[in-house]
Amino acid sequence: MSFQKLICIVLMIVAGVVLSLGQTGEAADIEKLQKKVTELESQLRALSDEINKLKESKTAPQAEVVGDKKEPTVAKTAVAEPEKKKELGIDVGSARITPYGSIYVNAFNNSGATNNADVPLFATPTGRGNAGASLRQTRLGLRVEGARMGDSHLGAVIETDFFGGFPAVAIGENFGIVRLRLAYMKIDRERTSFTIGQDWMVFAPQNPTSLAAAAIPQLAAAGNNWARIPQFKADHKLGKNVRVQGAVLAPQTGDSAAAAAFFLQPNSGSASRVPFFQGRIAFSDGNFLSTGKPGTIGVSAHYGRSRVFSGSPLTRYDIDSTGIAADWNIPLSRRIVLVGEAFTGKNLAGFQGGIFQGYNTEFATLQGSTLVAAGVRGIRTRGGWAQVGFTPPVAKDKLAFYGSAGIDDPDDRDLVTLVPRDLRRRNLAWAFDAIYKVTPQFSVGLEYRGFNTNWTLSGRRTSNHVNLGAVYAF
Repeated sequence: MSFQKLICIVLMIVAGVVLSLGQTGEAADIEKLQKKVTELESQLRALSDEINKLKESKTAPQAEVVGDKKEPTVAKTAVAEPEKKKELGIDVGSARITPYGSIYVNAFNNSGATNNADVPLFATPTGRGNAGASLRQTRLGLRVEGARMGDSHLGAVIETDFFGGFPAVAIGENFGIVRLRLAYMKIDRERTSFTIGQDWMVFAPQNPTSLAAAAIPQLAAAGNNWARIPQFKADHKLGKNVRVQGAVLAPQTGDSAAAAAFFLQPNSGSASRVPFFQGRIAFSDGNFLSTGKPGTIGVSAHYGRSRVFSGSPLTRYDIDSTGIAADWNIPLSRRIVLVGEAFTGKNLAGFQGGIFQGYNTEFATLQGSTLVAAGVRGIRTRGGWAQVGFTPPVAKDKLAFYGSAGIDDPDDRDLVTLVPRDLRRRNLAWAFDAIYKVTPQFSVGLEYRGFNTNWTLSGRRTSNHVNLGAVYAF
């Protein structure tokens, strides 16, 4: 009810009283009453003005329409309000697209020859020591979240780096070519998720921590099997702690024609017309060994096939690609974590297993004292890696130390060739890292990595790699 209506009601009541008194003929009393009514009317108006002023001073800020959104209009005050942090990303319908990335800067020195300068994997018989710097491990990506399909959540990721080679120009080493890392769509339900696209494989999924080896995981070709492959993957949670994964993947055997720069050529896995199959079962606990930290232990398996044509007359050979691996990420205490894998298998060059050697096309057997050609042989191999991480109780837990070692040891019996070839017999690598997180986004690190690689003809070759790295993530 407005104050104007209140005044009218009061005046009507007073008027009624006046008329009533008038009927009694008390003229003097009527004159006094009229005077009181005038005073009362003046007081009510003054009271109404005061109440309206009080209401205006305490009224909450109203909203004004800006485009399709309502933005609050906030009254200015003498004390400035803290500025709200702006988040990256844009909204598209119910989904949100968020850009992210990491800028890697690495300066390095190699004491001897390696297969690669900035991210070496093994020592080689030819070449010399070198030094340089690289930013081609830098990565950029987009993440899509928030979309819905019924009671399922939809998401997607696309991620690239600049580790795809070099243009054929004199200073091409500074112009790394863009490479596709990840590109997948994901459907998340309450206990089950489905991934379609290029993602990390299910087999042997752990990787060591390193600022020096980001484009290729540390200890690859030295016990750490890895790959990012086009696939269809299902992930299901059994109860609270058990997770089961299965995937059908594109057959990546690691022997595609190197000269095919623009046209996709079939590798031996593609020629077999048999996809890769992988599965994993893992146990996880958010309070592993009562340390207050999460931990995981898993077992995974892999199966595929290569089809190879060799010899005269040309003969077809179907070589299985198989593997079994155990993986773990175990907190031994609040400050010490043990991560690693152990594996055994055959024809795993697609995952850089067997030190990039999947099968031997010139395999020979010894009959008496004579070598006899025996066609194509899948190379069996075994190995693994482990990394211990330690966060000392200094520098507000921003400093961490890591010690790593790995080995890949192909079976020497599968490396025998009719004509002597210099094949890799064993690769042992080790690393020590110190990483300091200056801010949540910016970290610096120093890594030393050593290689001890045995060759069938060249014998043992060694090299040491020192890497000073920095990364800014956003």
